Amino acid sequence: MIIRTLRRVLLGALLLAAPAGALLPAAPASAETLRWAYQSDALSLDPHANNETMTLRFLSNVYDPLVTRSRDHSIEPALAVSWTTEAPDRWRFVLRQGVTFQGGESFDADDVVFSLARAASPSSNVQSHTSGILRVEKVDSHTVDIVTKGPRATLLNELANILILDEGWSRANNAVEVANNNQGRTGFTTLNANGSGAYRVQSRAPDQRTVLLRNTGWWGKNEGNVDTVVFTPVRSDPTRMAALISGELDLVHPVPTQDIARLRAVPGVQVLEVPEIRTLYFGVNHSGETLLNGQPNPLRDLRVREAIYRAIDIEAVRRTVMRGAARPTGLLVGPGVEGYSQAEDRRLPYDPDGARRLLREAGYPEGFALQLRCPNDRYVNDEAICVAVSAMLARVGIRATLLSQTKSVYFQRLLAERPDMYLQGWTPNSFDALEAFFYNLATRQDDNPTVAIGEGQGTFNAGRYRNPDVDALLKRIGQSIDRDERRKLINEVHTIFRRDIAYVPLHQQVIVWAARRGVTATPLADDTVNLRWITVTK
Repeated sequence: MIIRTLRRVLLGALLLAAPAGALLPAAPASAETLRWAYQSDALSLDPHANNETMTLRFLSNVYDPLVTRSRDHSIEPALAVSWTTEAPDRWRFVLRQGVTFQGGESFDADDVVFSLARAASPSSNVQSHTSGILRVEKVDSHTVDIVTKGPRATLLNELANILILDEGWSRANNAVEVANNNQGRTGFTTLNANGSGAYRVQSRAPDQRTVLLRNTGWWGKNEGNVDTVVFTPVRSDPTRMAALISGELDLVHPVPTQDIARLRAVPGVQVLEVPEIRTLYFGVNHSGETLLNGQPNPLRDLRVREAIYRAIDIEAVRRTVMRGAARPTGLLVGPGVEGYSQAEDRRLPYDPDGARRLLREAGYPEGFALQLRCPNDRYVNDEAICVAVSAMLARVGIRATLLSQTKSVYFQRLLAERPDMYLQGWTPNSFDALEAFFYNLATRQDDNPTVAIGEGQGTFNAGRYRNPDVDALLKRIGQSIDRDERRKLINEVHTIFRRDIAYVPLHQQVIVWAARRGVTATPLADDTVNLRWITVTK
């Protein structure tokens, strides 16, 4: 029944993707076809619409940035072949010649100027990666200068996450403005793509099936042998695992922690693991006068936030929910991220009696009720984490009503509303702590537009945490080029984060993929699925 269900999903998607009257060919079965499934879909084909890791990683196979990351995460050339610092605030990039977009258009400096301006625009959701850029200047057809707002040590890390479009194609298709689904916008780039990357989109049926084909005109070296990629979002964990075991899929992720041991024993299946740089945490409403139920907001009281923290048995979550595939943390970033501090990485102890005492001191001897929001298809065991934590909160008197949603709805509402308490995760795509701080700790621009750190600051700060000292530190961190000074400033943010209980940190999860024997693929710490590194043999 499970396998028949997946076949119906695949067939339905193929019917939607095929033109009217077309004959439906059988799915390619050669060694160069990769049948890949994830628990959810890329949110859009617009490369500037979502700063969501899965979407960015998916689209990085179709579009190229100026610089990219190697297998060891170091920065290497992509559409830019070299760069120099002409002044502390001016970087010069020499662009690759002979590059064409998948539609046949030539790549040049105008495309870079256009794309960086688009990524920095109000309709973009990747603004943090352009926040340090003052302007982009065309020097000649294959040279650009990027002028920053003072020195910018993290510029290359940020540019690795800004994908480049063709300006002419974008203007011809009325796609100058970002089709930002988080703002309720749709447009040509929601369903259409024209990158310069190693793969091109052949067909797209959102939430059902996307087919990618090798771009034979790509400028780089495709180290794998995959010619066709059939990507299918399969939300059901049992369906996804059963399809792999039966041979209908070649690569699946994430693997539920409860299935890891079972899959290891299945002939013809391999399990691939690596610690992820993503940190999961709970956010709370710091500034609203009332909760969603109309009651006065107790979460503004530090004692209440500490009570929530102490009520969570993180070892029980790690042991029973995550089956050991998690690393408990006390910070917003973990190992592998520039600025992580082992000395600062200390959690408050699990202490339900202390939590009840804190609630009494704060004036809530009988506890209170709130809404807990959670995605159910974004992080490993996300809904199960929320169910477990709801029970833990109930033991100290906090009655949490769980609202679980698919990620496309969850994040759109999270950014537009002010939830009581919510689960979120963050992967610093720049591999630098500043990114996590910028998005989650900085004062939101719509709360205080006079706090000028950068466009898009505080975008995912749904609980409206505000601390002027943090804002001032983030501005200094962004401009500091001295590594020791930066780490000292970052440690000051860690200290404030822990003191204020800006968020309730949980853990870094472990990335677990499963693949057929004969598939060579290596998961990286940022959950990259780089198709040009994958080989398939039968």
